[in-house]
Amino acid sequence: MAKPRAFISFEMEDKWARDFLVQHAKDKKNDIEFYDFSVKDPFDSKWKTECKKRIAMTKGTIVLIGPTTHKSEAVLWEIAESNRQEHYIFGIQISKDKTYTIPAGLPSKNVIRWDFSQMVDWLKTWI
Repeated sequence: MAKPRAFISFEMEDKWARDFLVQHAKDKKNDIEFYDFSVKDPFDSKWKTECKKRIAMTKGTIVLIGPTTHKSEAVLWEIAESNRQEHYIFGIQISKDKTYTIPAGLPSKNVIRWDFSQMVDWLKTWI
């Protein structure tokens, strides 16, 4: 199976969830792989241009939903850009026990709990 490329959108305070997701995918039992297209440099005038390019290099966007994700200008912009590019998109609630506000532009029907097998199933639809 070809491995789908995903842009992972997250609030910086939830970087641990992104790191955990990427590490989990490296488990040999999983046949998916995430490509790291995250922007590591601080926001500057080139940020949106770089994000547009990185989103375009993927099949879709995974939004990690934490306590403040819905207020993040960067995440909201990345969701809007993914929609503009007509890419696949789904969200993952990063807490098993809490449900956080879904950011604007991300359909609630495309939001799942932290369940790696369900994540893999979503990604397989991108092929």
